[in-house]
Amino acid sequence: MRPQLNLVLRFAAAFAVASFGLFALAGLVGTAVDGALPRTVALLISLVVLVTALALDGYSLWRRTWCPVTLRRQTPKDILLRLGGSRAVLAWGLDTGLVFTTYRMSAISWAVLALALLGVAPWWVGAGYAAGFLFPLTLGLLIFRVPPDSPQGHVLGHLLRRRTGVARQACVAALAVAVLLSGSALLH
Repeated sequence: MRPQLNLVLRFAAAFAVASFGLFALAGLVGTAVDGALPRTVALLISLVVLVTALALDGYSLWRRTWCPVTLRRQTPKDILLRLGGSRAVLAWGLDTGLVFTTYRMSAISWAVLALALLGVAPWWVGAGYAAGFLFPLTLGLLIFRVPPDSPQGHVLGHLLRRRTGVARQACVAALAVAVLLSGSALLH
């Protein structure tokens, strides 16, 4: 367990540094944009960005594929052989922490990056992005360790099959919240 924990923590630290750095940089750009755009225009653009991201996620769910605006690449797997496990997880974490460098399941990460560039999302939103990615991943890796041939492996398979329905419900809920919040902000 100790070597696995060390690798998970190294990956998590690298992911957090990359995502926090990227979103902080986007937030700096956003502070300049924030004053240039009227608040109503920024909120309307935000609504369009969020609705577009949710539509893309709906399309991905319908087609059972990756986010359509993501790069179709991963960190090369041979870095494990070249660098060894402890340095390879650092490279994987840094690469994965950047929103635009590798496969994404959801367009919402792109939307949050756009909102930071607009000055609507705060510069520190990368910390939330990292936590939202890393907490369930780390918890799953450390707690729900099931060998594939065990009876509990069937439970994991069942949960993975249900993820599409849960993702659809999350898209509809997020769209409703985005519309309500944007409408409320525009009225005030």
